[in-house]
Amino acid sequence: MHELTEEALVAASIDEVWRDLTRSGPLAEWFWPPRMQTTGLVDLRELGRWEVRSEPADLAVEATVLAVDAPRSLRLEWRWAGEDAATDVGIALEPAADATTRVIVRHSGFATADERERHVEGWSDCLQRLVDRHGGAPGERLQ
Repeated sequence: MHELTEEALVAASIDEVWRDLTRSGPLAEWFWPPRMQTTGLVDLRELGRWEVRSEPADLAVEATVLAVDAPRSLRLEWRWAGEDAATDVGIALEPAADATTRVIVRHSGFATADERERHVEGWSDCLQRLVDRHGGAPGERLQ
């Protein structure tokens, strides 16, 4: 199995970033580009739902919440709508300098390296939108 880790430094508090990840409205505002007209649905409890959906793109993530440690970490069983295979996503938030938050995404369970690479690009773009949402500086994508 293949896995990835992507990180970003976001110019916002852990509580603000947690809200952006775990509330339906804020999640939909940044997760995918505006042209996707994203909707979100979050039921933040073990075995609850965590979903992002784009009707125009006919695309959705239908995840199940596996673990919640507010406001530090979230673990999801990640499944693309219409697909049987599921992967595992862990999102950790850590305090960083100057009231910023380090966001660490660990995504595992990919069957192929190609599938992993597509998700590296997706998470990279997604985290950049989260950085941009909070004004960019001093947040930056980390390698």
